[in-house]
Amino acid sequence: MSEAPTTTAWPDDDDRPRLHLVIPSTRANPDADPAADTDAETRPVGPVIEGVPVDLDDRPAERLDVPLTTAWADVTSGNVRPRTPIIPAWLRGNQRRQVLRAVANLTGYTLAFHATRSPKYAAKMAFYAPLGGLRVVGRLLHWATAEDGNWRLRQHAATTNDAHTWQALNRTRSREARGRWWALAAGLVALIVALLVLRGTGFVTPPMAYAALAALVLVLARVGRPADKPITDRVANGPRFTKLTAEMVRAAFTSLGFSVMKEPGSISFVHPGIHRDGPGWLARVNLPAGLEAVKVLERRGSLSSALRLPVDQVWPAPGPEHAGQVDLWVGYQPSSKMGKPKWGLDSPTARTSYFELEEFGTDERQRAVCTQLAFQNFLIGGRPGSGKSFAGRAIVTIAMLDPTVEIKILEYKGTGDFLDVAALCSTYVCGLSDEDFATGLAVLTWGLAEAERRGKRIKEAYLRGEAPERKVTPELARKPGSGLHPIVITIDEAHELFGDPVVGKDAANAAERLAKRGRALGITLVIITQIPDKDSLPTGITRNIGIRWCLAVPDQVANDMILGTGAYKRGITGTVYRPVVDAGWGVLTGLAEPTAVRGHYPDADAVARIVARATALRGGQPVGAADEQLATARDLLADLLAVAGRNGQHWAPAAAALTERWPDAYPAMTPEALSELARARGVASVDVKISGRNLKGYKVTDVRALIADRDTADGTDGH
Repeated sequence: MSEAPTTTAWPDDDDRPRLHLVIPSTRANPDADPAADTDAETRPVGPVIEGVPVDLDDRPAERLDVPLTTAWADVTSGNVRPRTPIIPAWLRGNQRRQVLRAVANLTGYTLAFHATRSPKYAAKMAFYAPLGGLRVVGRLLHWATAEDGNWRLRQHAATTNDAHTWQALNRTRSREARGRWWALAAGLVALIVALLVLRGTGFVTPPMAYAALAALVLVLARVGRPADKPITDRVANGPRFTKLTAEMVRAAFTSLGFSVMKEPGSISFVHPGIHRDGPGWLARVNLPAGLEAVKVLERRGSLSSALRLPVDQVWPAPGPEHAGQVDLWVGYQPSSKMGKPKWGLDSPTARTSYFELEEFGTDERQRAVCTQLAFQNFLIGGRPGSGKSFAGRAIVTIAMLDPTVEIKILEYKGTGDFLDVAALCSTYVCGLSDEDFATGLAVLTWGLAEAERRGKRIKEAYLRGEAPERKVTPELARKPGSGLHPIVITIDEAHELFGDPVVGKDAANAAERLAKRGRALGITLVIITQIPDKDSLPTGITRNIGIRWCLAVPDQVANDMILGTGAYKRGITGTVYRPVVDAGWGVLTGLAEPTAVRGHYPDADAVARIVARATALRGGQPVGAADEQLATARDLLADLLAVAGRNGQHWAPAAAALTERWPDAYPAMTPEALSELARARGVASVDVKISGRNLKGYKVTDVRALIADRDTADGTDGH
């Protein structure tokens, strides 16, 4: 019999009110009606447990005293609402330096600008001040005559020849004018007396008198100048933009032409309202019910026109709370004039790590955007002129500056965009020939074989306690002889490879399998394409890529092919960017939040410095075996005949036989993958009976017929 749990007793002299909880014995009166002690306010507490009744020990009911008083800690310990930080976010970290630097630059430039033009301003004020004095005197005299009081009534009486009414109105004017003349005279006398008293008492020193005179001249010059001729010159030649206001935002949104958003009150601002955010202003807006943020994002040009600002100064984005919320960020100046922030990887001592977060771009607020290459695959897509190759170079640069990373680049644009990196690559392909496409397939096939080898090494490392998560670790990658160094394979203009009629299907299948397996084994795949459709970029590849970077694309279909189905409807779209004009800009998913990113693209001198430093880090040699032999692309149909029986073969034994005989060409081939590859070549998957077993496979007659048709077609093309 177990002892009853003990409770901490309160002191005897504690007279606080208590809540008495009485726990009755479960064996007392088992036949009692459970509904007898309940009423309409009774509610069960906790889950109702059903099961076989269990007899408990007989013991008297326990009485637990629980104090009803609540301590201050009980009130403040939980359910505390988020509070606004004492120091605003823009005054902390990098944003504070950016804001203070921008304010200091603007202040210094403005002071220097006006100081050099002070003689010109003095001449203008000397000319306009007398005119202002005459205007002030004229307005006072006009006020004293009370001509404006009933002028329209007197004119009407004169027009209708009503002399009696005119005389009555004129007498009223005269009475008002008499009082005003007395007031004006009294004010003039009081002013003269005050000046004499101040002069006689010596209260006003000469500096104070000169300051008052200067202020008077400024006021009179302001009154005397023409309305279209300011005294000071404008610092900026373009449209002046000082602060984003609620009126400006409402006017801009209501001008977009949405029927549900015609009134200024149809949109509301979310706390903390319009505020500084980096080198610009941020307004978080709730749209009218039923209007999605993506509709506003699609009209970015109209929004910038309504704000009278350049397009690259206005950056709408989906809000974080719901689909009808917009974050409107407006920079102090256009992004094209803000200048490119210095890239940390362009410093003389820069060195990266495959496993650490590294900067590859900036957002519209010029904040660094970072990612790690480890455990990731990358997809970069966009129209021609959108800056895809430069975006890919930013990712490759991270790999270049880690001396443990092996780099393989397959460039099917043929212009040598990555030619300056060729010396750092263990494999570099540039062209559109059949040999180039065959090499691309061989690289992907080699990657699959390498993944198979690494899987075995990781298993052994796990058994030794060196890979607790069954993944490549930095320690294993740096360990000599481990064979687990990082590998980055970049395919530029991948649609050319995947769309090739000879090796395209096999290459796409290999890329999909490598994207699935390689990320945990230290193999990163970077795919760059400008034609994101189901043929040139199979969905099986995009589904297995974590980080997707969509630059300028023409429509929703292309956008969702890169970013995933439904991205456009959630407001995550690259259709807002323009080729060439917004080159390098795109929306990126796969990080903590979808964000607009402009990839770093250093100039030729910076590229030369980075490549030279990467070459020095690698000792002048590319990572990877110099005599490494890539698997030669094989004839799948001929190999199927080689491993088939008299009539055919089942997929499972055929896959095992291919992997055993040609492990480099068919690494870790599965029956499903082999069936898919064969069907892509026209081989039908049918029931084949072998040794009494009727399973799915292929027939020898079908394969021979396909080979004959292919050879016939090749012979015809040759003639």
